Amino acid sequence: MVGPRHARMSLPVLSAGVIDRSRLEPLLDRRPVAVLAGMAGFGKSTLLSAAVRRQQAHGAGLWLTVDDSDRNPVRLVSDLLAAAGLAGIDELTAAIEPLRASSLRAEPLTLLDSLLEALYDTAEPLILALDDAQLLTGSRASAAVVNHLLRWAPANMRIIIGARVVPPLRLQRLRLDDRLTYLAHDQLAFSADESAEAVKAAGLDLDAETVETIHRATGGWPAGVRMAILAARQSARPRNVPMELRRDKALADYLATEVLASLSDELRDFVLDSCLDELVCPSLIDTIRGTTTAEMLLEQCLADGLFLSRGDTSTDEPWFQWHPLFAAHIRRRLSTDLPERAAALHAAAAQWWTAVDTPTAIRHAVAAGDGEAASRIFADHWMQLFLEGRVDAVLEAVEHLPHTSPYSNDGHLAKALVLAGRGRIDAAHAEVAAARAATGLMLQPAPPGLEDRTAIVELFLTGYDQGLGAAVETGAALLEQLFRSKAAPDSAMQASVQVLVGMGEARLQSHLELPLEMLRASAATAHDTGLLALELTALAESCIPAIAEGRLTEVHDLAVDVLERAAQRGWVGLVTLAPAVAYLGWLDYWRGNLTQARSQLERSLSMVLPFDWELRGLTLNFHAKTCLALGDTKAARTSLAEIVTLSTSGPVLPWWPSMVAGLEGLALMAEGRTREAVALASAPAIEPEYRLAHVHRAKVLLQAGNPAAALLELDRVPTTGTFVHITAFARCIEAEARAALRLPDTHTTLELALAAAEPDQLYGPFLTGGKGMSELLKAHLRHGTSHPAALTQVLARLAQAHQHPVPGWGERLTDRERVILQYLATNLTNAEIAEAEFISLHTAKTHIAHIYQKLGVGSRRAAIRRAADLDLY
Repeated sequence: MVGPRHARMSLPVLSAGVIDRSRLEPLLDRRPVAVLAGMAGFGKSTLLSAAVRRQQAHGAGLWLTVDDSDRNPVRLVSDLLAAAGLAGIDELTAAIEPLRASSLRAEPLTLLDSLLEALYDTAEPLILALDDAQLLTGSRASAAVVNHLLRWAPANMRIIIGARVVPPLRLQRLRLDDRLTYLAHDQLAFSADESAEAVKAAGLDLDAETVETIHRATGGWPAGVRMAILAARQSARPRNVPMELRRDKALADYLATEVLASLSDELRDFVLDSCLDELVCPSLIDTIRGTTTAEMLLEQCLADGLFLSRGDTSTDEPWFQWHPLFAAHIRRRLSTDLPERAAALHAAAAQWWTAVDTPTAIRHAVAAGDGEAASRIFADHWMQLFLEGRVDAVLEAVEHLPHTSPYSNDGHLAKALVLAGRGRIDAAHAEVAAARAATGLMLQPAPPGLEDRTAIVELFLTGYDQGLGAAVETGAALLEQLFRSKAAPDSAMQASVQVLVGMGEARLQSHLELPLEMLRASAATAHDTGLLALELTALAESCIPAIAEGRLTEVHDLAVDVLERAAQRGWVGLVTLAPAVAYLGWLDYWRGNLTQARSQLERSLSMVLPFDWELRGLTLNFHAKTCLALGDTKAARTSLAEIVTLSTSGPVLPWWPSMVAGLEGLALMAEGRTREAVALASAPAIEPEYRLAHVHRAKVLLQAGNPAAALLELDRVPTTGTFVHITAFARCIEAEARAALRLPDTHTTLELALAAAEPDQLYGPFLTGGKGMSELLKAHLRHGTSHPAALTQVLARLAQAHQHPVPGWGERLTDRERVILQYLATNLTNAEIAEAEFISLHTAKTHIAHIYQKLGVGSRRAAIRRAADLDLY
């Protein structure tokens, strides 16, 4: 397009409602060259004209709106001369007047050099703005003119360029010399404050929530915000404007004229087909279109400045992100103009997404008008979604499913589990009853696996109702029924039941080997079936019963691996992984890493399933003991009180009273109520006994000054089949008691304690001995030991008195995570961190999620405190 020549060299008139974008001014004015690259409607022309007006206050400005004629380098240089002649500098105008007379006959670069000579003679600060520079794309000669100008521009002259697509200019040298500012979509988009200022400048009085919703819906796209403002002026319900933008005719016309109309037929068809999803990858688009050119065309869209940006680059295949408003309007245009084409594309997309993301697959199947396919996909995958913790996705899918499908019963079953998880047990049972009633009304055979899924849900509800221990008997009977069936058992069904039975057996702790066998079998089955969430759930559950095997460091590594694999999928807060987190906290307690232990245990308590009273009680038990060791008796009492409440509100394990009594004795000693603590420790044992009951009583008696009674209590600890951490704890108390009574074999007892503790660094029992244990160990070192490394580590830890170093998670941060951790201590947003590190926002959020998980925290502020505790700053 060729515009009136004089108009193209004049500053554009500012439209009403233009806001001050002062945050970008320093960026535009900082370096000699600035390039603004962005799609239509990102305010490039407005920013360029504002920069020229600022310069005109103490210098002169040159403006050129490029048009198609400037692809001719002769015409481009001629236009530059004309723009210079309008700068208002008499000397410059006089100098270039002879040049203009011969501008259409001279060699372009020679003529440009003459213009540069004239500019060198100008003392005033200058700025040159080239707008719509994308129109130079395809003209190597005109690009050479601009490159020459950028290379030889005088020091008193700044050049700013606006383009939807930057032509092939030599910008890299400028960037290396720190002479270039490059602003793209992320920087050009309105900030939340700028969106609010634009609304205010338009004279609209919208509440903060509506303004924030407009900002989110538009992604800060300035043209989108302005369209929203226009719509809000004409709407009786401005709060609905963000949703109405997806159907706004003015915005649709803008995109059609400014974007689609400028595309080739091939690229326009590609854009129409590929906007079914906001997040896309080449294999998805090639699948639904039946082509092999998607990656090339996506890169072309990116290069052409369409509403596309790069997504996650950490995967094997590149992902791309369409602007949500643009994608919504393109989808609407496709469904309106080509409904049959749209339905076929949605159907193909549903098949592709089924193996990638179930909710997206269901959405496409519904959009294709195939409710039966949507219901079938949901029936096959909703249990996996539930195990992944994607409860909202489950409920949203249920809302979109047709109620007349044979698979609609699965909607009732899914809602039953969700309701049970929220404590609404009666409503959950009502949903199961509705599912069974609907099955009875079916005129055709029930879908495959429906009865099995119903049985699993009812088994879950048994656990919710009566605790996991109560689900063992029902689950075991169901497993036996599966194995006796003539048909091969469904793998997912089998693995799910095995997990529930294994969880129940692990809580009962009556058989040490059975839960491990059950959970490992479930994990193997889930792995073979591709059910990752179920596999990780089974492995996480296996951590606690695996304590009995004594290979604590191996289990630690398993727990870490489970949590890392979950974090890679974005399942950082997956509730079924609570046992793995609890195990890490438990092991840190025994290792003496008390601050870390408390953090992990508290994180586990925030994740644990509401019906899992047994795990909550065991975790609270060690949380209370950790708090006592840290000197926080108030927090310990809070946890102890919650255990007592659990004991009175539902079925508990038979040895809980003994566990509570031992914990109460330790709390009384920490509070200085020695007489009460001794009376409790000397009372007849509560049967059946908690495994640590004798050791806890011995600890109280030793601290109360009665080492002889402590030794008598330790004599009741089994000498065989005792867990390694109990052995280490008991031997430490025994060594202290023997030393206090000046009995022989103190060194032998310490050797046994060190032998038990060293393989897994269980140094917590030694650290509780304080100065007295330190003196004993120093004497033992002089006496001679087979465990000098372990003894030296314990002495070093004891010397640090009140410090609790944590060798675990902090050291496991990757180099990139350590860098991101430093940013968390600043006020940078996640998007700004991503920009600073040249990574995508999604990648930055993933790193931050990993950091939170590894530090055992849930917020940036907590991460900063935790990192400071670990000396990671």
